[in-house]
Amino acid sequence: MTGEDIIKYYGNGRFASYCGISLSEDVHDGSISAKAEILPQYMNGSGHVHGGFIYTLADVTGGANCRRFCDRVTTLDSDFHFLSNYATRFLYGEAAVVRIGGKVIVLRVTIKGDTGEPFAEGIFTYYKV
Repeated sequence: MTGEDIIKYYGNGRFASYCGISLSEDVHDGSISAKAEILPQYMNGSGHVHGGFIYTLADVTGGANCRRFCDRVTTLDSDFHFLSNYATRFLYGEAAVVRIGGKVIVLRVTIKGDTGEPFAEGIFTYYKV
């Protein structure tokens, strides 16, 4: 899929769109980054961004990047670590390829806030369907 196809796919009423996650393509390397504005409904009871929302942003970021190499993928596994939770208006997701194999794609996904400090990071494994 092209970057434009991936962005259109995730914008067509998919869960990512429902969560307010937008995608953009880096014109230099073709990678897909994600961005989400932090809204009150994404907060947990202690006033921090809910971990499930942060994980969703990471999984969308990884899945979108996998689609650069394979049209259909599903999340197989992840090892995800929450590193910080500070006040920020936006969260940003980026992914780097670790390995592309015959049936799996492994990515390192990082979620950052407005300051650039990491919120969370993980290794995601996707299965080529």
